[in-house]
Amino acid sequence: MLAVSRFTLLMLIIIIPFMFPLQADAQAPGYADITHPVAGEAIFGLITIEGSADHPSFVSYELSFAYQPNPEDTWFPIMQSIQTPVSEGRLGIWDTTGITDGTYQLRLRVWLKNGNALEAFVPDLRVRNTIPTETPTTVMQVAIPSPSLIPLTQTPRPTPIPPSFSDGRAHVGRIFVTGAILGGAGLLLMGGYLFVRRSMSLRWAKLRMRRIHWRSERERGGRRRDQ
Repeated sequence: MLAVSRFTLLMLIIIIPFMFPLQADAQAPGYADITHPVAGEAIFGLITIEGSADHPSFVSYELSFAYQPNPEDTWFPIMQSIQTPVSEGRLGIWDTTGITDGTYQLRLRVWLKNGNALEAFVPDLRVRNTIPTETPTTVMQVAIPSPSLIPLTQTPRPTPIPPSFSDGRAHVGRIFVTGAILGGAGLLLMGGYLFVRRSMSLRWAKLRMRRIHWRSERERGGRRRDQ
């Protein structure tokens, strides 16, 4: 009886792995790992999935998501399977804009040459595309609006233009030059007038002396004829 039990146990140990070929192998760090996003994170839009999918017997890896809870174990592929291993890098891009807001879970499955797979899960991912930021629930309080003072509208006044000192200096310079020109012209006119007057006076004096001399000579000639 004991021998039969041992034989049955040995057969079960040999047959069970072949009956469940999809059973995941024991996990090991760096073989199947998701580092981003993390569990409980609120996500939206395009999400970069980072981690590792590598193993000495690596064949391919695939990413998929499911609703949470997932009683029927239904998973939706995010992209086609990848035949290139990844170590601490980008595993793929998840476009969450095509699904409704809710709670989801993410799965990484690394297939090995023996037909088994390594798996990694990220639960409690909150997709929030319509409401990117969540606001905490607070107790509503009725606020009584207080009267507010309406500021008086002031009519804008034109900004006075400060006097330009350069323009004032130019104006004073123009006045000075104009005064100098007029003064010089006045002096020239006055000098010309005095010169002409002096010339006329000298000429008139000469003519008067000649007339007096001519009368004197005439009187002398008359006296000589009378004698």
